[in-house]
Amino acid sequence: MLTAKHYFISLFVGLLLVGSGCASQPPTLYQQLGGNVGISLITDDFLVNLSQDKRIVHHFAQTDIEIFRQRLIEHLCVVSDGGCEYQGASMFDAHIGLHISQADFDAVVGHLINALTQQNVPIAARNALLAKLAPMYQDITYH
Repeated sequence: MLTAKHYFISLFVGLLLVGSGCASQPPTLYQQLGGNVGISLITDDFLVNLSQDKRIVHHFAQTDIEIFRQRLIEHLCVVSDGGCEYQGASMFDAHIGLHISQADFDAVVGHLINALTQQNVPIAARNALLAKLAPMYQDITYH
């Protein structure tokens, strides 16, 4: 027969097992970036940084910044496995005719790193995001 003491011990052990199972899952990259709110803040800082850079701001002269902002938030969400849907053009199609050089690309990446730093994103999460974005270099530059 199960006594009250055995019942409480079983309940306590069960709660420990459930609690330890939840605690063992590391946060996703999306969570490390702060979810949608964090990605929105990163994007806003990034756009301010870009707007102040005379080397590259001309690339955005014909850009609807509000739509660009929304697409960038969606893109960063998708890339960080946040479960969002990206509504924009492919990276290749979005950059055709812009003639983005490696120097331009590097400047943009620098502004993204600064925005991530401004939002106190841990370096491991910054590096994880950059690793997911780096393969897009071929689709963005020199066309």
